[in-house]
Amino acid sequence: MITLTLQLPETVAAEFFAAADELNRRFPAASPKIEAKSLMAFALARHECADICGQFDLALRLVAGPEAPPFNPVLQESFGQENRPVPSQPARHEEAA
Repeated sequence: MITLTLQLPETVAAEFFAAADELNRRFPAASPKIEAKSLMAFALARHECADICGQFDLALRLVAGPEAPPFNPVLQESFGQENRPVPSQPARHEEAA
């Protein structure tokens, strides 16, 4: 297990404390009582590498703009699209009325 010491903005910490209070009201028989730090650990523990990369990729694109290269190199693939011009559509023939 790794122990981390994190600084959270007060507004973020307040949400976790409010959630712990709400859960303790909903489940009064919980023993031990639910603590905000337990909810924070649970929220962090549920993420996998792909989830974390996806969230930070989105956040960084919002800040840096879409021209920034994607964090995930798989997103740089063309996914089968070739670099060739798109053929023009055939001319439409109007039927005489």
